[in-house]
Amino acid sequence: MDMYYLMIKEIEQTGWKYLCKKKQCKDPIAHLRYSGSGKLWKRALNAHPEYTIKTIVLGLYSKEDLQKYGEIYSNFYNVVESEDWANLIPELGDGGITHQNTHPFLNTDTGSIVYRETCPDDYVPYKHNKLSGYKTAHDPKTNKCKRIPPGGLLPAGFVWGNVPGRGYGPKKNETTVYNNGKRKIYLKKEDPVPDGFSPGLHYVGTTTNRIGCYDPIIGKKKYVKKIEDVPEGYVVGLPPTTGKRILTPSGIYETMTKAVNALNLSRFQIMKKVREEPHLWKILNEDSWQHGRSIKESLTK
Repeated sequence: MDMYYLMIKEIEQTGWKYLCKKKQCKDPIAHLRYSGSGKLWKRALNAHPEYTIKTIVLGLYSKEDLQKYGEIYSNFYNVVESEDWANLIPELGDGGITHQNTHPFLNTDTGSIVYRETCPDDYVPYKHNKLSGYKTAHDPKTNKCKRIPPGGLLPAGFVWGNVPGRGYGPKKNETTVYNNGKRKIYLKKEDPVPDGFSPGLHYVGTTTNRIGCYDPIIGKKKYVKKIEDVPEGYVVGLPPTTGKRILTPSGIYETMTKAVNALNLSRFQIMKKVREEPHLWKILNEDSWQHGRSIKESLTK
């Protein structure tokens, strides 16, 4: 049988109280760590994270007894009307008002959604995250979107439809990535390509807010924050791995890609083993890279 703690939570700095419940679980002190979930109560705690809470346990009750004693204590302390308490409704163990038997309604001016049994003024029914009968239009210059009600006129400068690439991401055999040098979008085959966009990603080897580049002679790579920071002699991207024959305990692989697929290891893991276990792992044609490195060093001296 499920049992519930009936408790009083009190903010030690202000003396404000909250009558609440917490289901008993395996953790014997979970109800003491529980801070309460009332609307006004949580608002106060979020605004003042320095507050500390004192817990007074009134009893451990079954579901039926919780409703009985919750009502008794709610009336005894007058938790709803008293300014010393944060409760908006009596603690009856039912979790308060829910959205049962209500429907979502949207205010098209503010974008707010409320749940009511009947539609309030200035609201329209909202269903499946889409306005029934409404159409989407966007401004190609600003990418601003609007929802046009049934029978409504298209605003000046707007075209029907959402911003190309918005609403869906990468999907194999369905979308293609395009970029304009600053951001990327995914388009389906039938979507028109916006001005300034071209197929592919902007940079190869890009990590979060960084651009990968490498020296084509020695193969050294680094990451920079701006394209202007790419060192002289470096090219954008990652150093090629084609042509590297890999010696492994399982045999020799003609390319790095074949080694990755056969051994189920990443390139990073293979290169790490080459450095740490040179007697078992080796790049057989590394001499060409080392020769390029020596040329580079001699030119910079």
